[in-house]
Amino acid sequence: MVRTRFAPSPTGELHIGGARTALFNYLFAKSNLNGEFLLRIDDTDSERSKREYEDLLLSELNWLGLKWDNKPERQSERKNIYDKWLDELKQRGAVYPCFCSEDKLEAMRDAQLAKGEPPHYDNSCRNLPREEVEERIKAGEKFCWRLALPENYIASFDDAVQGHREFAADNIGDFVIYRSDGTPTYVFASAIDDYLMSVTHIIRGDEHIPNTARQIAIIDIMQWPRPVFAHIPMVLSQERKKLGKRTGSKPVREYRERGYLPEAIDAYLATLSWQFESENNFDINKLAKIFKLDDLAKSSPVHDEAHLLYWQKLAMKSKGGDFIARELIKLDERFKIYEDRIALLINDLIDETPFVNDLRDALNYIVCRPEKLKLNLNLNWLDEFVNNLRACEWTPESIEKFLRSFMKDKKLKGREFFHPVRVILTGLEKGAALPLIIYALGFDECAARLKI
Repeated sequence: MVRTRFAPSPTGELHIGGARTALFNYLFAKSNLNGEFLLRIDDTDSERSKREYEDLLLSELNWLGLKWDNKPERQSERKNIYDKWLDELKQRGAVYPCFCSEDKLEAMRDAQLAKGEPPHYDNSCRNLPREEVEERIKAGEKFCWRLALPENYIASFDDAVQGHREFAADNIGDFVIYRSDGTPTYVFASAIDDYLMSVTHIIRGDEHIPNTARQIAIIDIMQWPRPVFAHIPMVLSQERKKLGKRTGSKPVREYRERGYLPEAIDAYLATLSWQFESENNFDINKLAKIFKLDDLAKSSPVHDEAHLLYWQKLAMKSKGGDFIARELIKLDERFKIYEDRIALLINDLIDETPFVNDLRDALNYIVCRPEKLKLNLNLNWLDEFVNNLRACEWTPESIEKFLRSFMKDKKLKGREFFHPVRVILTGLEKGAALPLIIYALGFDECAARLKI
């Protein structure tokens, strides 16, 4: 059985990059028979993790339709489990205490960078005499626990997106798995949880590749089965920088509040590193049926608000006027009496006004009569127009036919006829097609407004 997981850190809101990672995990899980999409809260960063962020993460995932198949667990509540596995590594002699100070580690890092070497621990505490270790611990000196990598060890794996990768032990260095405050690091807790949750595929951003080398080292030392790793390229800003708060990233919450449909967000996210044929495929489960890891691109996609807006328009059109009319009524109950007539009007406005909130403003004239405007035009034909309109079959097609026939009979130009009728009915200079406006308002309301 395929099992994927999304393991967000509740240190902030869900953004585009994280939402795409969750989506790809969901799509891959559901592309396989009986596949499961699991959710875990990686809150090992106790200082920055907040419950309100966690609650918001769950809310946004639900809104996007990314339903998880388990009861989410928090790493902060599983310390006894991590302690158990640390003890197991101690018994195997696979870890050792490290007393190096932050200043020493920083100096070590600077020296390695100056030589053009990748920063890594030099294992200076690995072979300390047992007596010295015991004395320093007894004296209350702070220490962390590092994993003792086997000599000449190479963490190699075949990434499902990026291809073959190798990391030699000399470049990784013995890394910390337990901090000096007695809490597990992200990579140690994640390796254990992925094993205990029977995760088969780990799909995450390519910035985690160094973490994967360390996680594989833990897995190999523990002799656990390896999951498949797939590192998707990070999403970039328009300036081709890592997407962040200062480079164009917004939380999903803001898009939701703006009025974006979850189907639009999902479809847009799916295009970031993946191409699929159907432009009108807004069913997330249909997307899952055609999703393949092999189809993901290696190059980083660029976050494009214009492209997102394009998908919003398509999603709104896919939903249709009837659905949008019901959403409009949720915002303003005054539209209820027009529910059966405004769908066509809404469809005509979607390209220019693809958000329900904006549609409410654009159609406010439907439920709120505009002020009477004095038009410096000869409108002596207006009473006759209203009387003839009464006899018109009340369909948009018949109304349009009547309007053009009346204008022709009166030898009026479009500007002399359509413009004043529109302004009197709506108070606006432009908008949806006039036949749709008249149809939506109904004859009685039109007649009342046209009496000037």
